[in-house]
Amino acid sequence: MGEAKRRKQADPSFGHGPKRPNYRGLVVSPPLEIEGTLLRIKSTNLHPQELRFALLFWDRLVWPSSRAIHIASGQDEQFLESAGVLRRPDYTFNGDAAQGMARGQYQAYLDLENAEPGVWALAQGENSLLWKEGLVEQDTGAVVELHRAIPIPRHDVPLAEILEFKLRRRDELLLLRKHLESFVSEIEASTDRPRTLQERIANIDQACANLLIVGKEWQFPVSLSNIKASFSLSPLKFLPSIAAGWKIGESYGLVAAAAAAASAGVVSTLEIKADYGLRSIKRPMSPYRYAYQVQQELR
Repeated sequence: MGEAKRRKQADPSFGHGPKRPNYRGLVVSPPLEIEGTLLRIKSTNLHPQELRFALLFWDRLVWPSSRAIHIASGQDEQFLESAGVLRRPDYTFNGDAAQGMARGQYQAYLDLENAEPGVWALAQGENSLLWKEGLVEQDTGAVVELHRAIPIPRHDVPLAEILEFKLRRRDELLLLRKHLESFVSEIEASTDRPRTLQERIANIDQACANLLIVGKEWQFPVSLSNIKASFSLSPLKFLPSIAAGWKIGESYGLVAAAAAAASAGVVSTLEIKADYGLRSIKRPMSPYRYAYQVQQELR
């Protein structure tokens, strides 16, 4: 086997421009609901469960600040700032306060993604930012959702313990992130999409199982959770054709993850659905936003 072919198998990004940095970043927000000119700030701090989810799977966090509506960092945020994990760049927009806050979150993501393509994503959901206007539109993207398949530290676990755990178990964390990031691009590039889809699902299944096994060894409380990874690419462009027997919304069993959870009645699955996509011309192949939902205590 030639060296170029060997490197291509080991790294799907080989031969496609500069290699992305090994770290990943997430733009985070306290629980904000924005609809038109209405702004509801449910908390002036990052949600403790959201923060632990973000800290576990991402290496760098950015929480945009605004001079129009200033929200100060709390103790958790100050700790992460002092540790070099969290930054709070200024993104102040004149005019309507609600739209200014929303634009600040998205502009921070766009700036970071343009500077480091494929490295950054947005946190979305009830515990972070809820805003469907502006840069996204329905049914132009796809979401890959893992149900009851990953462990997340509980909201009261000390942040220092999570940082220490990440140093010890970086390989397991990176493996799941790698398989999620490459899910769309590898299927799209395949000449046998049904087979590649099954192989990539099996990879994600094993990566989830590895994390769940490790999660039961942790000394702190852990929850069994869902995770959604949203791609700004129409699902019809990368899923196998209908003639091959696949369809949007079909669930695929994650057998290894369910076994690793070892909880009565747990069924772990992967689902692919239509979702919001970015309106911007440049559409990253990696997930541009993430959300999660806690299901139950792992033990």
